[in-house]
Amino acid sequence: MPRYNLFLYNQYGRVRYPETLDVPDVDAAQRVARKVANVFMEVVPYWKDLSAKQQDDFVVEIVDEAGGLVLTVPFSEAKPEPTEPVH
Repeated sequence: MPRYNLFLYNQYGRVRYPETLDVPDVDAAQRVARKVANVFMEVVPYWKDLSAKQQDDFVVEIVDEAGGLVLTVPFSEAKPEPTEPVH
């Protein structure tokens, strides 16, 4: 199974997500990257105070085991996944 690392990135810095992902493919890694971006936007207290331009500068980079950039997921593309209703 492929292994990927995620990095949160903007013009000021790059921070590695603490866990390496063991997921079946890059599509699964992209789903995780979107979830990470959504959680970041929810928990960072000043997120809503940033301008749209500043928010657009944030991305999640998906990097393979060799260190190659596979995909960049802009925070602006991160949307909450629909959830199943609880019965």
